[in-house]
Amino acid sequence: MEDKKTYYTEDLKESAIEELEERLKWNKENEEEQDIDDLIPEIADNNIPIYTYDLLQYASNNFDLIEPSELCSDNPSVINIIQANIYEILTEELYNYINEKEKENE
Repeated sequence: MEDKKTYYTEDLKESAIEELEERLKWNKENEEEQDIDDLIPEIADNNIPIYTYDLLQYASNNFDLIEPSELCSDNPSVINIIQANIYEILTEELYNYINEKEKENE
């Protein structure tokens, strides 16, 4: 049976962290250089839902997503506001995750 989608930002954060871990592991195994400042925005962007329905469902469960963001233009649509806020949340979460991992390795 398929799991029902919950539309909480915690799910997006978990997904983004999983992708980051996979990419870091792959880069290490293949001896690829990794620039975290390029990788994190890419992963955050990859984990923003693309369908309007999904974005509105996330906003209905996370009211903070409808507050205009600094990333938005002068007259953003509601969808642009939600997308920008999700991007900021994911980017911050991924940087925090990297910082925690670095502290653990010290």
